Amino acid sequence: MRIFLILLGFQLTWLACVLGEYFNYPWLGIPVGLIYLILFFLNVNNKKFALKTILIFSVPGYIFDSSMHAFNIYKIESELIIGFLPAWMIILWPSFTTLFVDVLNFLKNRPKLSIFLGIILGPGSYYSGVPLGIANYANLILGLVFMAIFWGILMFVYTIYIKNIKPISDL
Repeated sequence: MRIFLILLGFQLTWLACVLGEYFNYPWLGIPVGLIYLILFFLNVNNKKFALKTILIFSVPGYIFDSSMHAFNIYKIESELIIGFLPAWMIILWPSFTTLFVDVLNFLKNRPKLSIFLGIILGPGSYYSGVPLGIANYANLILGLVFMAIFWGILMFVYTIYIKNIKPISDL
């Protein structure tokens, strides 16, 4: 049940961010994401581990996304930009990385699967903004390749991280 609630919380946050942008309510994802993150932290067993994991993986993600925008490779159209990205990206990355705390633990001993999922699902998630008209690529192939490399590496690093911490039963 816990895994389902975490998945649901992240998906609701993601939908609020993307659809909020699409329907011209760019702030919508922020309160939805904040509510989700508060509920997540109120119910997580090991708060220190959760915070550490979220910071370790959301900061590089946010930097990567900022770089993609700064180098004009991938851009999310928004009227509410902080730095290079829409304001809701500040909430979306920590919300996503809550999945690294409990949900994706099954990847602990599956680095090849982890890399494969990163290569496929990461860029696919970004591409979903293109048909909605809220994102675009200056060069689609280059953007997808950079995203696939980043996400493959991120997920591989996650398998190393999760394997070298306390046993899952201690979390």
